[in-house]
Amino acid sequence: MTRMPALTADAGTADAAPAFQYTNLVSHLRSQFEAYADTRSFTFLRESGRQLVEDVTSFRELDRGAREVGAWLSSQPEADRPVVLVFEPGVEFWRTFLGCLYAGVVAVPAPLPHDQRSLKRVAGILRDADSRLVLTSANLYELIAAGIDGLGLDHPVTCLAIDESTLADADKCTMADVTVESIAFLQYTSGSTGDPKGVAVTHGNILHNAFAISQFLETDDTSRLVGWIPHFHDMGLISQIMCFYAGADAVIMSPLTFLKQPIRLFQTITKYGGTFTAAPNFAYDMIARRISPEQLTGVDLSTLRIAFNGAEPIRRRTIEAVTELLAPVGFRASAIRPGYGLAEVTVFATATPPGTPVVCLEADAAALERNEFAPPVGRAVSLVSCGVPGPGIDVRIVDPETLQPVADSQVGEIWLRSASVAKGYYNRPLETAERFGVQTADGEGPFLRTGDLGLVHDQHLYVTGRRKDLVIVNGRNLYPQDIEELVQEVHAATGAARGAAVAVDAHDGERLTVIQSVKTEKLDGMSLAQLASAIKVAVARSFEIPAPSVVLLDRNGIHLTTSGKVQRASMRAAFLRNELSNVLHESLDTAVAAAQIR
Repeated sequence: MTRMPALTADAGTADAAPAFQYTNLVSHLRSQFEAYADTRSFTFLRESGRQLVEDVTSFRELDRGAREVGAWLSSQPEADRPVVLVFEPGVEFWRTFLGCLYAGVVAVPAPLPHDQRSLKRVAGILRDADSRLVLTSANLYELIAAGIDGLGLDHPVTCLAIDESTLADADKCTMADVTVESIAFLQYTSGSTGDPKGVAVTHGNILHNAFAISQFLETDDTSRLVGWIPHFHDMGLISQIMCFYAGADAVIMSPLTFLKQPIRLFQTITKYGGTFTAAPNFAYDMIARRISPEQLTGVDLSTLRIAFNGAEPIRRRTIEAVTELLAPVGFRASAIRPGYGLAEVTVFATATPPGTPVVCLEADAAALERNEFAPPVGRAVSLVSCGVPGPGIDVRIVDPETLQPVADSQVGEIWLRSASVAKGYYNRPLETAERFGVQTADGEGPFLRTGDLGLVHDQHLYVTGRRKDLVIVNGRNLYPQDIEELVQEVHAATGAARGAAVAVDAHDGERLTVIQSVKTEKLDGMSLAQLASAIKVAVARSFEIPAPSVVLLDRNGIHLTTSGKVQRASMRAAFLRNELSNVLHESLDTAVAAAQIR
């Protein structure tokens, strides 16, 4: 086992300036590619009929391909600005991404556009990053090039298929003179398609975050990642970089391969002896619903040490259901590792410590609405701990209005301080100033304002929601995810279907509106009007509020981020503009209907 680059400063001191064995990410990655040249590999599993076929690339081959791209990029004039990478999952993306790092070019992993809405997102990235070059693969070239031509951008953009380009000699690649302060890539955050923000992640940020992950999740050169999260998502990108960082094998499938048959994840873990996987909570929920005990015949999960759960609200019932389902095939309850992070801190901030069972906290719903914690008296909410801070990561809970730190067990905004905190938003000084480098009322800092709400109880972090997503009805703070979860329990037609609970500013104050997708094949004789009425009654009774307005859609009408999360802000905006698609039924109160633009 090789030693990871050590922090010379105290790893637990967030404001200490960490020093690494290497001055930038490239130096460390290249040393790992050399050390594990033919003994470690990146394996992509592509679908061929009903089978998954291996495309195996050794670390030596991956490094050589990256040097070919890096040498070629050094001669491309458009590469003086961020370069957008639009690739299907697989090794071609990683050759190109690593080539960008080698050449000192700022890489911008972007999602594959599959419709007009996602194409607008790519257009927003091109505009925001002021990119002049898009790199893709030959099988995507015509789609991407034609799409870019139709965007009406105010500057020319060249689109090239990297696998059809004449690249340079790998041996002529000269590593760029980059430092820990050099921007490695831009991570565009999920959100509005028209106004994406690029988080500027430096070489130093990645090194620090990778160190924290490797120490806290105990990943090393004996680890083997089995995953499916796309490379343009921060969790997918950094988890795969972690394999190169640690000298570990990676076995990756596409998100579609996993989503079509979730059992493939566990079959792959069994075949390759996977030790580490990661996914948002919705994926674990899908596993619990769609995998039967019979499908687990032949599955052995005894090698799996870490099943990281993060990126969205974590549900206790999901964890319990997955653990119960998988326990007979060797899955250990301690493998489930809830955590918290975001692109602005590279990806990782907190996690459940090794060997520690998942910790849950029962909170009184009414007290939580007042931004307080108290044991349940009336309706209870079960909060899942996101663990404790990783090495060198300082977590504070701060009153978002007064900027005063709050006491333990009080809800406030989560602030972070760490060398993992990114430089800011690319070319957005005002937004950067508002979110990065802020100070508490007593002058302590700098911190990152995450925009997330949470509390610390017995040293564990509990995330309770987003500031901007809070629904305030009659002066009470309601968390949309709690309402959405209740709506899923109303009927089989809403079970595990996506929805959004949003606030609408009416003439007499905020009103709650539930926008919910419906599995019409499971209505079983119930009309859509009856279903809307049942949702109204359930929400009104459970949360002791006036009955909400309800909009029912088919599944294609829900706006999702690239990682599969519901875009509440986008759904709310579309509702107010009367632009929701695939509407099946509406039941709106007069004040909410009047708030819409007609």
